[in-house]
Amino acid sequence: MTLQNIALYTHLTSLTLSVCAIAAADHFGFQWIRGKVSVLGRQTLHRLHWAVGVGLGLMIGSGSVLFWLDRSYFLSDTAFYVKMTFVLVLLINSFFIERLMHTATTTPFALLTPSKKIHLYMSGCISTACWFGAFTTAFFLS
Repeated sequence: MTLQNIALYTHLTSLTLSVCAIAAADHFGFQWIRGKVSVLGRQTLHRLHWAVGVGLGLMIGSGSVLFWLDRSYFLSDTAFYVKMTFVLVLLINSFFIERLMHTATTTPFALLTPSKKIHLYMSGCISTACWFGAFTTAFFLS
């Protein structure tokens, strides 16, 4: 097995880990938004956020190996720059999510101010758009 194959399989496995953790976090978040639960468990959210972070970190690490092995190709491809922009926005947004997720552990969604709700919705939309964008853009890099 080549280094490129190992990096690619690590990249795809990390993506799977991240998507599973994101799906679980979204499920809990929708329960909170719909009022099915008043607040979310702090430990559960931290574990899910950690799992997404580890998955994203492994994807960045394995992606760096994939980049290094064929950097001249990637540097000449516009899709690579688009994907890296999505990844950068994901990283920045993860800090906002870290800050915002504490709200769900202390306050029922119905009691939030409209401004706080907008911040939560925007962060979620940005996250979804960037994950989908990075995933979709990867198909143009082969």
